[in-house]
Order: sequence, then C-alpha cells, then structure tokens
Amino acid sequence: MELLVSLESSGFSTWLRESNSIWGYPTVLTLHTVGLALLVGANTVLDLRLLGFGRRLPLAELAQAFRIMWIGFWINAVTGAMLFAPDATTRGTTPLFQGKLLLVACGVIVILLIRRQVFGDTPDRPRIGGAAKLLAATSLVVWIAAITAGRLMAYVYAS
Repeated sequence: MELLVSLESSGFSTWLRESNSIWGYPTVLTLHTVGLALLVGANTVLDLRLLGFGRRLPLAELAQAFRIMWIGFWINAVTGAMLFAPDATTRGTTPLFQGKLLLVACGVIVILLIRRQVFGDTPDRPRIGGAAKLLAATSLVVWIAAITAGRLMAYVYAS
C-alpha cells in the first residue's frame, strides 16, 4: 500500500489529477483510447475473418495485424499506468479494476494463441480450424468484457 500511496502523491500524479491543461488527463485518456482502437480494432478484424466474415480478405495479409495490435497494447500499457497513478489507492485496488487487468491479460494470451494456432511457423500459409474459431470467439468476448469493465470504472467509482 505504501507504494500505491507514494505513486498517488507523486508530482506527476498530482499534476495529471489536478491540471486543467489539455496536455494532462484529456491527452492521456485520448491516447489510451487510440491504443485501444489499434489493439482491439485490429484484433476484431482478425477474429471476424477467422469466424468466416470477409472471406475475400486474404488471411495471410492479416498476419501484419499483430504489429498493429502490439503498438496499441504498448500505448495502452503506458497510458494505463499513467491513468492508474493518480487514483492508485482508490480505483486501482477495486475488484473491477483487477478484473479488467485479468481480462486484458487473458486477451493478450488469446492473441498469442491465435498467432501460434493460425499462422505458426508459416505466416504465408495460415490455417483455420475449430480451435482457431473458438479462440476468435473467445477473443471477442474477452475484449468486450475488458472494455466494459474499463468504462464501468468511470461510473461505479466516480469521485
């Protein structure tokens, strides 16, 4: 708890929480949303293709979507830590926040499993089987749940 208290009382956290600057909280939240769009947007395109939508879209070309997903993930990891810091001892210790982090971890694991299952060692010859379709459906559910948990935090624990 000491670590959370010191994080929350740091100069950066105070500035982010109390600043009226457009470069404070609004910018960090916007970047978090952009990262989410990159991560979940690219992931959704791949998941829907694996589930049979957009069959004219070459699956091998979607192997490049992983690069976009990882860019989005790292943007969200950095901005998420920045958003966590100002309220580390309150919102950050709630079951809803912990559940959101668990869902994000599950989402990342599913992304890794899809990459291995569909593209394996030969990204130019992807294969879609029952396991890939199950992973794609799981991925959609997990990311919807993670986004929902994140949005609920703004209302359930509003100051």
